[in-house]
Parts: sequence; structure tokens; C-alpha cells
Amino acid sequence: MEAATTDNAVEHPELMRTPWFMFSTLAIYLLFVTRWGPRFMDNRKPFELKTLIIVHNIVQVLSCIFVVYEILYISENTILFFWRCSNLEETPERLSRHFRLSYFLFWLKISELVETVIFVLRKKQNQVTKLHVFHHITTITLIYMLINHNENGIDALFPIFLNSNVHIIMYSYYLIAAVADKKIVAALQPVKKSITVIQMVQFLFILAHTASTSLTCGVPNLILMYFSLVITLMLYGFYDFYTKSYKKKSSKRSHSS
Repeated sequence: MEAATTDNAVEHPELMRTPWFMFSTLAIYLLFVTRWGPRFMDNRKPFELKTLIIVHNIVQVLSCIFVVYEILYISENTILFFWRCSNLEETPERLSRHFRLSYFLFWLKISELVETVIFVLRKKQNQVTKLHVFHHITTITLIYMLINHNENGIDALFPIFLNSNVHIIMYSYYLIAAVADKKIVAALQPVKKSITVIQMVQFLFILAHTASTSLTCGVPNLILMYFSLVITLMLYGFYDFYTKSYKKKSSKRSHSS
């Protein structure tokens, strides 16, 4: 399944055909979450935004469920056998649904930027970490590449399939945390730790899939290098976060006891 449009088989929407809209959006995002937003909130009280948080999490969960369903449908469940290349026929319906899903993913990843905006408006600037910002920016660039530079068709959907399943768990947790009382949220703290572990395991599977497809499916070198670098940095970032957030806490508890 070729994503390239040189044969005029697929005419992408204008906003996704070139990188300028993406670059402009990411530039505004970066400026807002690092400069404009914090300055705007300097002499203001934090916004509650509870309704927005609940709606955002519901939208993310439902969207990810839709993505998982579509990938299973498009791949006829062969996506589960991630270690081998797909040899499904490139039918007009499959090609159409593949790109409709890719466009949906583009807007979905842009909608995820709202999460950082919420942090800023609630004056939780400590949560606007380098890892958090890097994660949101690079996922959008990867979806742009999926639309415009995918030469591996269905096989390129595996990382999205895996990530969407992780996001269903993660945003469901965020949704419960937003509506539940403090006792329930406190009881769910181990779940938060487990989500970080699941995210790291996800990246290991994605790297294994990348290595496998690079050998057997012929991934273009530049795309392979960029994708591998992004996933490796994410894995390192989440491991570093896990170490600082959980291992040190457990170490302190053991010393105090």
C-alpha cells in the first residue's frame, strides 16, 4: 500500500499534503505551553476545567477504540502477527479506509495537544516536561509521515494499533481520576505506575516490530532511522520518568521503615 501520491492515486487534503500546517501548529503549541501560557497565568488563579478534562478523556478513549477497530478491519486481524509482512490485496476499499484512518489520526494527535494546554491553564507547569512535549510533537510528525511517506502499508499501522490500546487504558484512568473522589484516586495509584510500565513495554514491542519489518519488509532508511530514534528516546524518557517517580519513592519508604 503506497502512501506516495506520485501516481495520483490518492489526493491528500491540502492541510496534510505539505508540512507547513503541521509546523505552524506545533510552533504555536510550543510558544503557548512554554511562554505565552505561563505568562498569561502569572497573575491568575488556576482554572478548574473539570468539564473539559472529562470531555477530552472521553473523546480520546472513544477515538482510540475506533482506531483499534479500524486497524483490525483494514488488516483483517493480520496486524496481530506483527513479526511478518502483510500480503493482503490492496483493494480500493482498504486503501480508502487506510487513508481516512490516517487523516483521523492526524486530527486526533493534534487534539491531544489540548492536554498540555490544560496543564498550563491549571498552573501545573511542572507537568509540561520535555518528555511530555517531545512525545506530543513527534507523534504528530510520525502521523504526517504515515500519510505522505508510508511505503509499508498495513504493517506501518502496528505501532498505532499498540499505542491506541495503551491510550484506551491510560485515558480511562485519567477519566476515572477526574470524576472519582480522592480515596478512589489514591487507591488507583498503583494503576498509574502500571501504565508507565505498559508504555515502556509498548515501545519495546514497537522497536522489535521495527527491526523485524526493516529486515523483511524493506522500510526506507531515513524513515527507519527517524522512527527508531523517536521510539528509543521515548523509551529512555519513560524509563527515566519511572526511575525518578517510583523507584526513588520506594527506596525512600524502605529507608524510613
